[in-house]
Amino acid sequence: MCRKSYIVITFYILIAVPYLVASSKPEVPKVCLNFPQWLENLRKLQFPNCPSDVGNKTNSIYVLYDVNPPEGFNLRRDVYIRLAVFVRKLQRKPGYENVRLVLPPWKRLYHWRSHHIAQDQLPWNHFFDIESLRRYAPVLDYSEFVDEIEQLGLGPKRLVPVHKILLLKHFKDMFENGVFKDKWEFGGDCDEGKEAIYGSFLRHIPILLKNRTVQCVSFQGSANLLGQVIQRTWRSLTDDGLPKIIAFLNAEVVLHDHWADREFWRARRSMRFAENLVEIADSFRLRNFASRNEEELVQRPPMWEYESSKHKGKALGGPYLCVHLRRGDFIYGRETTTPSLKSSALQVKYHLLNHNLSTVFLATDATAFEIKNFKSYIPRHRVVRFATEDLEQKSRIKDGGIAIVDQLICSHAHYFVGTYESTFTYRIYEEREILGFPKERTFNTLCKKSTMENCTQNSVWPIVY
Repeated sequence: MCRKSYIVITFYILIAVPYLVASSKPEVPKVCLNFPQWLENLRKLQFPNCPSDVGNKTNSIYVLYDVNPPEGFNLRRDVYIRLAVFVRKLQRKPGYENVRLVLPPWKRLYHWRSHHIAQDQLPWNHFFDIESLRRYAPVLDYSEFVDEIEQLGLGPKRLVPVHKILLLKHFKDMFENGVFKDKWEFGGDCDEGKEAIYGSFLRHIPILLKNRTVQCVSFQGSANLLGQVIQRTWRSLTDDGLPKIIAFLNAEVVLHDHWADREFWRARRSMRFAENLVEIADSFRLRNFASRNEEELVQRPPMWEYESSKHKGKALGGPYLCVHLRRGDFIYGRETTTPSLKSSALQVKYHLLNHNLSTVFLATDATAFEIKNFKSYIPRHRVVRFATEDLEQKSRIKDGGIAIVDQLICSHAHYFVGTYESTFTYRIYEEREILGFPKERTFNTLCKKSTMENCTQNSVWPIVY
């Protein structure tokens, strides 16, 4: 009986009293603390809670990246694939299990011309299904990253500590002795570092630079080589057991490890669009073309992991042709390969007749005057374009969302023809490969001449499972 009393008294002193005292104190922020911080808080009878999905993870590395400001939406998507494949492989190496890739917020891009709507610092979940991305690689949307940093207690509230900023640059002599070799080397502090930060998303967020200098890294080669840069940088930082945040600028300098191989396509398949954009595109297809996935044999299981090679070449698509007609700077910058409006229209007419179709979906950056001219060359055919229902919908999905809806509609067309060397066209090619369309109705390019003689075509990169 006496022994039981001792047990009860001991429990009361060690557990109940500290809990009652702590409960009378102000609420402590819920942060994840390292061991010395835990001891200090234990002495003060404070018991913060560390969320189970964060935990006290040692050797954590957050990889931030950004792309040269002039680069467009679709090239940025390709840069993501390069880094996602790299981080997925890096995470499998001992000591790098807790590496994460932080997705940079989308800022207003060159092609986002609607200045009457807010289009800065947009999260990736505005355009993509983050959970789908995360099933391939350990990624965090930027807001998730900030929340996690706050939970870890690494800095003042909503302030992101960046331990190292590295600016990737091309070597001056990329083809040494006429040969391109994978190589990299650290340089000194970058004179253009401040300008690079000014053009990146880092300028728009509350950051705490642990080291105010930006270090140059001459780099040429695949993303796999980036692991050596991270390893060297990580070892140069203070070994205090706390997570480290490393930012790379000009990430487009990094090349694919193996372009168009199985890992490339796994990462690409995981890039499913946000559900609301898919619904808008599906509704438009149904309303304008009576187009439904079920009747057109396109491959779209609930999760990308269930896609398979059994469906290759079987998709029929909707009863319309889609043409991506790139104008804008292509008229001047790529004059030798970009066709005139008349040439484009006559080629579209040929494909319509060849496939017994009467309707064209037009995805273009052309002006209203150019679109009117294009239609005048094919008056007996129906030309359809996507437009938002009202200003409210446009302000909600943004110009980037409109471009994605265009791509989704083109991806489901019975026949597609795109523009030479356009990344917008490339992304549609990829989407149609995933959906299961045959190559002869996907990898088509508008020719310079309406007769389609001496026509330079885009490359073909078939899907690999």
